[in-house]
Amino acid sequence: MATHYCAHADISAFLQVDTFADGGSATTPTQAQVETFINMAEERVDQLTDHAWHTSRAKSITEERVRIQKVRSNVVNSRGRIQLEHFPILAFSQHATPTLSQTNGNVKLWDGSKYLDYLDSDESKAMGSSVTDVVSKDMWADNERGLIYINNYSTFNMVNSSPAGVDGYVSYKYATASTPDDIKIATIYLTSAMIAMNDDLNLMQEGDDSMDNATRSQKFEDMGMKILVDNKRTGRKLSMATGIGGFGTGRVTADY
Repeated sequence: MATHYCAHADISAFLQVDTFADGGSATTPTQAQVETFINMAEERVDQLTDHAWHTSRAKSITEERVRIQKVRSNVVNSRGRIQLEHFPILAFSQHATPTLSQTNGNVKLWDGSKYLDYLDSDESKAMGSSVTDVVSKDMWADNERGLIYINNYSTFNMVNSSPAGVDGYVSYKYATASTPDDIKIATIYLTSAMIAMNDDLNLMQEGDDSMDNATRSQKFEDMGMKILVDNKRTGRKLSMATGIGGFGTGRVTADY
């Protein structure tokens, strides 16, 4: 079973017990059981932080409603910016039939008569590969900040209101590429709390001079939560979209 934020060996090292194993030399709990506990702790961390902390656990957002913020304009065209709610995002690509699995998303923007998908290669929209690849491009993204830039966006589109005033719908995947150390440690604590709570596993030996399993489990739980709170993982904020590449200031910081 695949784990992402920590491994079963991290749990056995933390609890100071023999390495967990399956099969003929199966331990209590088994390696498979511990990995299940880890997956449960990983999902809990994701829910508490509203984020994914490894590319393999990337979360998908389908058709998030967006507004295009005008940051530069002339008589005919504007340059716009979209701030996505979650970030970092996985890099977009283009395809004749763009989907989350093929292109890591969709960027459907109102063109005055329909929502046009900038990731649809049949629409002849040029996409930059990075925030520096912008010459003669219609769109590029700052993956780290969750920002999408739109070039040559006709001001007519803003005058000719889109349905329900929604400028576009963006589907995307988001995750931090590599698991930070504090997320790993929090996952170890939360996994160990589940194991220590189960007296039937007979893992945490009790003695006259040691705390009981329930108390030990609660301490592990408290430490896991403390790490998330102290590192401000449970209160992620949208980054201030400050001037980048000559663009204007962006939307204000908001909790989510």
